[in-house]
Amino acid sequence: MKLINYLIIQIIPFLPKVFVRLVASPYIAGITDDEMLVNVQKLNNKGYDVAIDILGEHVKTEKEATEITERYANLYDRITSQDLNANLSIKLSHIGQDLGYDIVKKNLLILVGAAKKNSNFLRLDMENIPYTSETIKLYKEVFKDYNKIGIVIQAYLHRSMQDIKTLSSNSFNVRICKGIYVEDPELVFSSYQDIRRNYISLVKEALKRGAYVGIATHDEYLMDELYKWILENNISKKSFEFQVLHGVPMHKKLKKLIDDGNTVRVYVPYGDNWYDYSVRRLKENPKMAGYIIKNLFSSIFRLK
Repeated sequence: MKLINYLIIQIIPFLPKVFVRLVASPYIAGITDDEMLVNVQKLNNKGYDVAIDILGEHVKTEKEATEITERYANLYDRITSQDLNANLSIKLSHIGQDLGYDIVKKNLLILVGAAKKNSNFLRLDMENIPYTSETIKLYKEVFKDYNKIGIVIQAYLHRSMQDIKTLSSNSFNVRICKGIYVEDPELVFSSYQDIRRNYISLVKEALKRGAYVGIATHDEYLMDELYKWILENNISKKSFEFQVLHGVPMHKKLKKLIDDGNTVRVYVPYGDNWYDYSVRRLKENPKMAGYIIKNLFSSIFRLK
């Protein structure tokens, strides 16, 4: 089965886009704002909270950065008007980080203002290492204006434990993920088990220091180990949530977590840049390709 999944991944970039969209559609919550918001409502109806992300990064012009910033700001108003249980998660390179500090800070402050106006939350996603320190710096600066802002810490970075210790407080909100970028091997853990161990250590350290933690993983071993530790240590359910990517087939486990009174948030990506994102996600998770193909053909045969 691993070989089949691998072969599927290798041929996907050569297939027509319409087929790739069909295969990857579970990952994507739509192209337009309207399509995405309909899916957010469906997720809310099933008991999930949502984090919304417009697909894209590394804009080339200030005009693009401004347009994306305005689109995100408008989403806060629509979330409020439709009474949705959702917040936003943004990549700073999508609102102009590559164009200069002043430009990205100006756009970030616009989004902070929109979040504040709507009493909502804003997450600053973490990109690769060249952006890490500046992202943390921007987070610290805008946090002074509004404290419903969070950040992401990646478990495969050597620096992450020190970042957790430095940033953690009772008002610190952090999503902890494994990390996906190809980095300088001297700066990251390369072993799968080392990343797992560091992930567990980071979550525990943040919770011990009073932070609110988004446990963002599809690794059921990590979910089970951390949930066991959380229960053994009587950690408040108001101190953490589980976060998963839209489309990952974990419904039974997630429903059990919700039934146990936990918050589960679905990370919902959408937008025009669905193709590059879909190919990347399928390459990162070959099992998903096989799962989707199996269900695709099952659906075809049921229609005959």
